[in-house]
Amino acid sequence: MKKNVLSLCLILLTLTSFAQTGSIKGTIKDAKTNEVIIGATVQLVGTNPPIGSVTDIEGNFDIKKVPAGVHQLQLSYVSYATKTIANVRVEADKTTLINSALDEDNKTLQEVVIRAQKTTNTEVAVITEIKQVQQIAVGISAQQIQRTQDRDASAVIRRVPGISITDDRFVVVRGLNERYNTVLLNDIITPSTEVDVKSFSFDLIPSSAIDRILVFKSSSADLPGDVSGGAIKIYTKTVPDGNSLSVNFSTGYRNGSTFSSALSHAGGRLDWLGIEDGSRTLPNDFPNRRAVINSARYETIINRFRELPDYYAVKPMTVTPDWRGGINFSRRFFLNSTEITNTSYINYSLSRLNNAIVQNRYNFNAGKTETFNDQLLQENARLGVMSNWAFIFNPRTKVEFRNLFNQLGNKETITRGGANLENNLDYNNAAFRFEARSIYAGQLSGTHELNEKTRLRVIGGLGYTYRNEPDFRRYTSTRESGTNQPFVINLQQFESPTLQQAARFYSRLGEIVGTGAASFERILGEKTESADQQRKLTVGTYVESKSRKYSARWFGIVNPNRISNEILSLSPERFFNSENLRANRVFYSEGTNFDDKYQAQNLMAAGYASLYWPVSPKFSGTLGFRGEYNRQQLQSFERGGGIPVRVDRPVFNPLPSVNLTYKFSDKHVARAAYSTTVNRPEFRELSPSTYYDFNFDVSRRGNPNLTNATIQNYDVRYEYYPSQNELVTVALFNKQFTNPIEAAIFYNGSTVAFTVANAQKAYARGVEVEVRKALGNPASNSFLSKTLLTLNASLIDSDVRTGLGSSTLNRYLQGQSPYLVNAGLFYHDDQRGIQANVLYNVIGPRIFTIGDNVLSANIFEMPRNVIDINIIKSLGRHLELRASVQDLLNQPFRLVQDTDRNNKVTGTDGTYQQFRRGSYSMLGLRYSL
Repeated sequence: MKKNVLSLCLILLTLTSFAQTGSIKGTIKDAKTNEVIIGATVQLVGTNPPIGSVTDIEGNFDIKKVPAGVHQLQLSYVSYATKTIANVRVEADKTTLINSALDEDNKTLQEVVIRAQKTTNTEVAVITEIKQVQQIAVGISAQQIQRTQDRDASAVIRRVPGISITDDRFVVVRGLNERYNTVLLNDIITPSTEVDVKSFSFDLIPSSAIDRILVFKSSSADLPGDVSGGAIKIYTKTVPDGNSLSVNFSTGYRNGSTFSSALSHAGGRLDWLGIEDGSRTLPNDFPNRRAVINSARYETIINRFRELPDYYAVKPMTVTPDWRGGINFSRRFFLNSTEITNTSYINYSLSRLNNAIVQNRYNFNAGKTETFNDQLLQENARLGVMSNWAFIFNPRTKVEFRNLFNQLGNKETITRGGANLENNLDYNNAAFRFEARSIYAGQLSGTHELNEKTRLRVIGGLGYTYRNEPDFRRYTSTRESGTNQPFVINLQQFESPTLQQAARFYSRLGEIVGTGAASFERILGEKTESADQQRKLTVGTYVESKSRKYSARWFGIVNPNRISNEILSLSPERFFNSENLRANRVFYSEGTNFDDKYQAQNLMAAGYASLYWPVSPKFSGTLGFRGEYNRQQLQSFERGGGIPVRVDRPVFNPLPSVNLTYKFSDKHVARAAYSTTVNRPEFRELSPSTYYDFNFDVSRRGNPNLTNATIQNYDVRYEYYPSQNELVTVALFNKQFTNPIEAAIFYNGSTVAFTVANAQKAYARGVEVEVRKALGNPASNSFLSKTLLTLNASLIDSDVRTGLGSSTLNRYLQGQSPYLVNAGLFYHDDQRGIQANVLYNVIGPRIFTIGDNVLSANIFEMPRNVIDINIIKSLGRHLELRASVQDLLNQPFRLVQDTDRNNKVTGTDGTYQQFRRGSYSMLGLRYSL
């Protein structure tokens, strides 16, 4: 592996290219009034014949066919001082962005150094890119991100048409849940950030690091095969305009949480950094599994458990306001003749959320059997670092090295009241959990242009994920309802503990992903002026090797001596005192089973070819074929008997695709697309290991018998572009699923468990509408001319055949929402230095988990109307004041169980879980140089 990475690096560092020209574009304004200048002359100095342009009615200019190299740019207009900008670097096939201003007087002007940057982060650039790609796509630019004041990519992507967020982190495209989407960071598939499901935590990437986000809703040969919902491409910033430095700080107040009283528990010294300091980690010399099983009553073993951190170590606290800070900087400098650029970000946040959560459980007859009244305190710390480097050897040669690292810590303290209504018992339970995650993604890329018609691009990537969950403690205690008797700690009365009762759980997971990709692009025939009339052949390969290792160990206090309630009814502080651990009282026993570990590997090797062919000036098409060989392996054991579980599935998937475009004019475009895609189980979904989820009071278990799902995708879309930064689109889509994978409920003995299973057939079809429109004439200076409306909405219908006999259940595909709506009003006034916006989002009801319709019914996640308000005010040239209110309506998060089993939610159905996150207000400052 190391040799391959080294070889790839050497190849990339020797890349050269021979492209000929680029372009320069930008806007010229009056330095005093900040109004655009119409008719200003912008030209290169010393070219013959002269190369230049004149600004239009919006002050914009665009100089095409500029030779690659370093130039001087001269700006002039009647009654304004002529301005010369030195060291304007133009790169082959790139656009250099220059926004400048002219002064009215004749004072000597200091030269300004401007470097080349491909203009990708503006609304105009993103819309232009969407128009040029053959697939059906949507996107959002850094310019629009800045206006929304979103903190991270999970909030940013909610502004994209047909996109929604689950659990504040995971993206849903066209109402399909996260498993059907693939996330690429700078064109490399990202490592999964969760253990149980395929997902990417978008909240890991700060919004300030994003250049643009594009979502491809129709597939093509160059995209991974697992893109049934969408391929989400996040591009981070690499080459800056010039040197810059900015510092930001914000504080947040959450209604219902901030300044409330809460119960936390003792942790480690580095919890504030999201790092496990080792104080909760099981010692390396701790007795092994066999020793604890055989000698649990021995004093030597009992003493080792006494040495562990206190089991019950709660502490009261007042929830303080959240705070976030960051430093963003960029540099451009020369080392001999090589220009080196760096864009780096360091971000840190510490936040707390104190929620009251109500949960109910029901039997087959819709009778309520249990109630939980939880108080959940979450303490989250995050440290993020991004450092992107570019080495520009000359205008024709560039190598980029990107790095993203996040350290996250999540500390949870749950106290649970409630009752078992069937057995007439009250609950007094608690859980104490800490999780630390380290996530790294690195890439090295380069482009080699053999000649002006042929280009070779190579990318290498390395991803690493480490998750540590040390000493997850939980206990239950009960008493007879309606009495004031003390609660009795629940323990097993033989030497076989359970995950629910007085248990300590330790787990670790490590995953390494190595990726290599290469693409070869060849222009066929003569090179034309217009890119959309140029025939092009693209072939490529993509190889990914993934390896994961998971292991868990756990213990529980047991009561084989049948000690009296005099000890069991002690308060938790006194009962869990280590002095009560004795051979003739209670002691720890090993609970680790055969299925508490697994190893898994996945090798995916793909080759593809696509041909872009402009049949006429109006009609063009791309035919593509991708072949993916995927071998998925997992090694584990069955619980109890230890029977080996071996998964080994080598599968080759042929994945054809067609994308057609008909261009009525520059403003009117129609598209149609077809593709075959695939959806594969994740490692955790194949593993038989059992994980107890205290929050839902369920066990989670995989299914080694899962099979791949195959999806046929059909799309059509009409696009209208009123201006450079406006668009209106209407799209129809239809997806046919074979063997779709869904989250489901099953009964594991007397307890409820969540698992995954294949349905037989399913479909999802719908319509999408997107509008991005200025409310007034941009040339005027009115309020409406500075206001932009965005609106996107999706209506989706789906149905599933379960494979149970020949019946068809009239229900949605699990995770599929019947509608999505996003809307926004954006106001931007440069002269006053004010930006403001109001944003709205709602996601229709969708099935959270499929019931078995025997003992348990489907559980639905209900819609929430969300309104956010954001304001940014410039205070001089360097300082910005930022204020926002998020989730203004503070509607409850609700899971509802379809207790009457009519496959829809009505007033007679029961609440499964409900809580309010609380409206969130932020105030911050940003200082930039």
